[in-house]
Amino acid sequence: MRKKHPFRNALLAAVGTVSGIVLLIALKPTTDPSSARAEPVITSDTAASPAPSASSRSAAESSASSKTPERKRTPPSSTASAQPSDPASAAPAPANTGNAPPAPNTTSAAPTTRTVTGATAQSKYGPVQVRITLVGSRITGAAAVRSPDETPRSNDINSTAIPKLNQETLRAQSADIDTVSGATYTSEGYRQSLQSALDRAGV
Repeated sequence: MRKKHPFRNALLAAVGTVSGIVLLIALKPTTDPSSARAEPVITSDTAASPAPSASSRSAAESSASSKTPERKRTPPSSTASAQPSDPASAAPAPANTGNAPPAPNTTSAAPTTRTVTGATAQSKYGPVQVRITLVGSRITGAAAVRSPDETPRSNDINSTAIPKLNQETLRAQSADIDTVSGATYTSEGYRQSLQSALDRAGV
C-alpha cells in the first residue's frame, strides 16, 4: 500500500473548495430571483394581439345603439334648442284695433268777442235800444243806442239813468237789473231791449 500524505490531502481539499466557490460565483444570475418572480409575466398572446380596427369599433357601436330602447335615447341638442325658451315672449304683440278713443284736445280756442244789439223797446217817453259786447258768454260792455230825448227833461234824466243802467248790466250779467229812481220808464225799456240782446247772443 501507498503511504498517505496528510498535507497533500489538505491541499487538494482546499483547492477543491476554492474551485467550487469560484464556480458558484461564476454561475450566480445577475438579477435577483425574488424580484424576477415578482414581475408580471407578459405572454406572447397579449403582446401580439392587435388593436381593434375603426370599422370593427363602428360596427360594435352601431349594434349597441340599435339595442338601446327608444325612450332612453337622448334627443339631439338641435331639437331642444329649436323650441322657444319662453312662449310668452314668442307670442306676437296684439295689433291695434283702431277702437282707441282719440286723445283729448288740450288746446282750447280763445273766446271770441262779439257785439249784439237788442230790439227797440217803446217807453212812455220814447224808444230805448241797448247794445252789449260779449267775450264768450260774459258781458264786458253795455250802452244805450237809443233813449228818450224828446224833451230837455228826458235828456237830463237819461244822462244820469243810462250810465247807472249800464253799470248794473255789467254787475248782474243779465237783464235782472234794478230800476233807477226817477227814470222808471227808461229803466223798463232798457231791461226789455237788454233781454232781447241776450236772447240774440244765446246767453
